[in-house]
Amino acid sequence: MKSLFRSTLFAALATLCAVAFTACDDDDTTGGDLQLHYPTVVDIGPSMNFVSGTPTYYGPAPSDFSIDGITLDDAAIETACFTIAPETGAVSIADTEGLQPGVYKLSIACRAGGAAYRFKDIFTVRMVPATPVSVEVSEPLLSIPYTELKTSEASVTVTPVGETVSILAYALVQEEGKEYFAISDKGVVTLNGNFKGEVLPGEYPLPIRIETYAGATVYENLLTGRITSAPLSISYPSAAGRMEYDMAFQSSVPTVKGSPDNVAWAIKQIVPEEGAASTDKIAIDPATGVVSVAAGNGLPVGASYTLDLTVSNDYGSTDFDGAYTLTVIAYIAPIDPATFAYDPVEAIQGGEFTAPKRAGFVGDEPSFSLGELPEALAGKIAIDEATGTISAGKGHTIPVGEYAVPVKVANLKGEAQTTLSLKVVENPYFFTTISYGNNLGLEPAADYASQFRCPTAGDFTSLVLTPTTDAKPGTKLTWSIQTKHQCSGTDIDSETGEIKPAGFKANNGGLILVTATAGAGQVGETSVTVPVFFSFMQTVSGVTIHYTPFVFQVNPRRGGTSAAPTVEGVAPAQFLMDYRRTFSYYNIAGPASHGSGALSASNNANLLGDVWRSYFSSIGSATANYGSKDPLSYYSNSSRLSSAMLYVDATTKSVVVNANKWIGSDNVAANGAFIGQMTFVTNGNQGGINSGSQVFPIWVWFDEKF
Repeated sequence: MKSLFRSTLFAALATLCAVAFTACDDDDTTGGDLQLHYPTVVDIGPSMNFVSGTPTYYGPAPSDFSIDGITLDDAAIETACFTIAPETGAVSIADTEGLQPGVYKLSIACRAGGAAYRFKDIFTVRMVPATPVSVEVSEPLLSIPYTELKTSEASVTVTPVGETVSILAYALVQEEGKEYFAISDKGVVTLNGNFKGEVLPGEYPLPIRIETYAGATVYENLLTGRITSAPLSISYPSAAGRMEYDMAFQSSVPTVKGSPDNVAWAIKQIVPEEGAASTDKIAIDPATGVVSVAAGNGLPVGASYTLDLTVSNDYGSTDFDGAYTLTVIAYIAPIDPATFAYDPVEAIQGGEFTAPKRAGFVGDEPSFSLGELPEALAGKIAIDEATGTISAGKGHTIPVGEYAVPVKVANLKGEAQTTLSLKVVENPYFFTTISYGNNLGLEPAADYASQFRCPTAGDFTSLVLTPTTDAKPGTKLTWSIQTKHQCSGTDIDSETGEIKPAGFKANNGGLILVTATAGAGQVGETSVTVPVFFSFMQTVSGVTIHYTPFVFQVNPRRGGTSAAPTVEGVAPAQFLMDYRRTFSYYNIAGPASHGSGALSASNNANLLGDVWRSYFSSIGSATANYGSKDPLSYYSNSSRLSSAMLYVDATTKSVVVNANKWIGSDNVAANGAFIGQMTFVTNGNQGGINSGSQVFPIWVWFDEKF
């Protein structure tokens, strides 16, 4: 892994290094005239590797290069981290984990035209920490009134302290589904304009994550986001209560939407129903909002009272008319523990079930709740507070086994407890995985997408793909496919799941979704859908490009870097490649609104359109250009790579996905596959890329499970 990390960082360094060419005349020579030029390397940190370019020169051709001295801050040292290629003079920097920060200077010797030369301090490297020592914030609190959510320009600026490798990206660590705040690539924290859910008033810690090409660090307890508002709404578990004549009464605890600072509850007025006398015997707890009536109150049977409430906090007060209704009845039956029980339930693995309380229950105005659940059940079953019915939805993940589910019931006169005996039995139809493997030698195959590269012959006619699953032996599966990208004519055997690929276009990719169903129409019916990917890459303009794997599996919230491709038929320094056009996204398991297909001016009400809109908004453009390459182009973002949605690294040609870019306007992360056309040149001319040779060499598969 360390070796892989170093290789990846070598690629990144080309974008990090501020290069200033240094020319040195010879310090020591036995004759001849040679000038040598090396780049000055800055912003390299621990664990980062680098290989310099071949030095340029004026005069006779140099050879027999060697390192003839190293200094750190002008003091001589010895280290094996620097080596030099004797033939070319390219300097390599490796195994940098233990290098002290500071300025390293290399003196280099060589021979040219029969003469020996020594160039003192010609190669300079500035070694800096992997991440900032600390960060400062312009203000510790970012406070935004709820009424200004659409207009607020409030911001806080995050500033790194101390030298560091160039910063790749800033991020805020926030609870999923509550990403109310955002941070720009300049470290400016604001309200998240792309968040589409409901923003709830409250106070939110905002740990700051800074990522560089040499590492990442989270800085905590520096910044807090606050959304302020007067009370916006209140809610009692039941907005109506019934009390027994002349008995004490206490409602359940309500909740309030609004700033939680110094919340106070008060009764504005008590409105009796028509014909009933007014009363002042109904009270409210100013701290909790619990409505209560003392025993011996004398309120008449049949009377009903509606409470108008006023709720206040540090930011204002709000009246809530008709917030709670209380009715007096003659008698509330106490709970009879002997009548509180559940019949045993046998549920099938992954199959929905409901468990009502046993008939004959005695007790008025009951409130039901679950007790402390075994870990295997936590968050997987629910109870109806009013009826006591316990349930779990289809597809639940309760393991096979027997469980005692604790249940409680209470009313104003008492409480009782019982248990539900739940037995989850094996579902004969239950299975979770389908794999077709790959023909790339990737092992274990289960860790990779099902993916197949076209044989050298140029077609798939020799391939018959056979699936494996974890379905129980003898289980009958019914198979079907959905054709997504290319693949017209691809067929599947509905009984065996064997796929016969067909219908691909040279230098493109293919995608189908395969679904297998067990127990169709039965209680335990189970279906699993997986993607199967294809690559039809051939030699183009004398060049072959193979990513292995050619399906880059990445978590859209974390981002990542793909494997570098094998490129044959061109000198690496002359090979330039970039995303250019024909961008398509295919939804696999995301919401239907994320859509599928190629992005265009007429097809952008989908996740890919959201990604484009997010990019253009981030760079200050009021409108999105759905025909633009810019969101995915390295060259369009070379000075702001953290703004790109993804891009091809200019040195290694790995695909880099930036974190938290592939998120829909619904704040749901991508769960699907992306492919786009890359174009390349073999002459090192960046200006010719747009009209270069065209390929679709890699898929990006987004899923938060990666």
